[in-house]
Amino acid sequence: MSSPWLSNREEFNHSQSSRSNSNSSMASGELLGERQPLLGPGSPGRRTAAALSPSTGHSSDQLRRSIHQSEQHRRQCTDIFFLGCLATYWIGMVALAITAFTHKSNVSFAKEIKSGVDFQGQPCGQHQFVYFPDYMENPDFGFCVDRCPRRDGEIMTVDLPLESGKRVNGSREMHRIQFTSYATHRWAYVCAPTEVNSEQVMIRQLQDTLGRFVGALGNCWQVLMIATAISLSTAGLYLVLLRYCGCISVLLSTAAIESTLVYCSYRLLHAASDPLSYENDPVMLSSLQISAVVMCCAAILFFLFAMVNMSRLLLAGAFISHAARALSQLKRLLVLPFISYVLLVLLFGWGILVTVCIFGAGETSSRIATISATSPSTIRVVTESFQVSTKLRWLFLYHLWGMYWSVNFVLAIGEMITATAMSLWYFSPENRITGLKEFEEPDPVSYSAHTTIKYHLGTLALSSASVAPVEHIRSFFLYLENKNEFDANAVTEFAAKCCC
Repeated sequence: MSSPWLSNREEFNHSQSSRSNSNSSMASGELLGERQPLLGPGSPGRRTAAALSPSTGHSSDQLRRSIHQSEQHRRQCTDIFFLGCLATYWIGMVALAITAFTHKSNVSFAKEIKSGVDFQGQPCGQHQFVYFPDYMENPDFGFCVDRCPRRDGEIMTVDLPLESGKRVNGSREMHRIQFTSYATHRWAYVCAPTEVNSEQVMIRQLQDTLGRFVGALGNCWQVLMIATAISLSTAGLYLVLLRYCGCISVLLSTAAIESTLVYCSYRLLHAASDPLSYENDPVMLSSLQISAVVMCCAAILFFLFAMVNMSRLLLAGAFISHAARALSQLKRLLVLPFISYVLLVLLFGWGILVTVCIFGAGETSSRIATISATSPSTIRVVTESFQVSTKLRWLFLYHLWGMYWSVNFVLAIGEMITATAMSLWYFSPENRITGLKEFEEPDPVSYSAHTTIKYHLGTLALSSASVAPVEHIRSFFLYLENKNEFDANAVTEFAAKCCC
């Protein structure tokens, strides 16, 4: 029976001989692929991958035997509990989605960012405007016109269905009505009175700025699909660069991000400076101007960040070049990002659809309005107005948090599968002849996916809901710490220590 002290000494001697063999092979230029130095050759006390990794020799065998001889994986009660919490939350999200789908919705809501809606709830189109002949007494009565009247006293003739008119084929008979106009100017798709500032026009359609933008998502699915295809192609190219030239991929990524920020800044500045496109829509124009300023600042700050941290980026490229060699034996890892990408596309598609339905849900009400006109003097028409559901708007926060949680959950699954497969590669013994790792598992990637899905989904559900928000809080407190802004605040200091 051998002594444990002797075993430890043999392991120490084996480790020392392994390091000396590694250093001699470096001098002779016959170093294996994954043993390239991670630090520069002139760095004092440099360490190679062989010194950093216990993946060779007797110590790795002992570690692997201890892992495989240990107790088998078992799902714990806490794992099931947190997975059940995520499943329960998703049941609530599905119930909210069903409520939004079945709730009465404004059919023209998705078009309100581009065109107005008349008193019957019908969209006017992109080349027409909504004129309100009696906006003081009846702000919900407006009809579509081809142009806005510039002067007072113009006679406007329109055909309207009066409340007293006969019904023909289920709809009321049209009557020709004349109105005397007041001076207006175009503001977005509304004929606004000239004596009233555009910002003071009480048009409910224009007040809901966030709702207008959300509603427009339903009409731009073609652009979203094109952007998805472009990003998928770019991701595939990035994986190829990561596999064969890791250091260059870091520099290309930095240049691509900076180019994207600069291009977005240029497009926003060009759109905001165009005097004709948004001269009648000050809300849109101010949004573009703010976005342009934010994007320009982001481009400048990112460029300065890249210049200051260039040495770190180069060091990260060296590490990525070393880690990318594992992909030569773990080729299925290249498929994992595309699976996560497809899941995220489906998740975002679902989220956008539910968001549009939530913001478009509401109640339609009708009333009989008495309108002053020129000929005849008064008319009675049935007007329809749409009131958005405030409760569903607040429940959107529930949907938003669920989307944030689900996105982090999908990303965490991919990260854990990748980390498990890489750890199997890292701790596997190395064949001295071929220089490749020898796995006990026939397919480390499939084994990692099976282990993650079968035993660790609850852990990932908990971390997705807690770790990501804590990281944001931690970053905020670290910023305060660097600025020395909470030295005298015991509560803030305690919170920082809890998060950091």
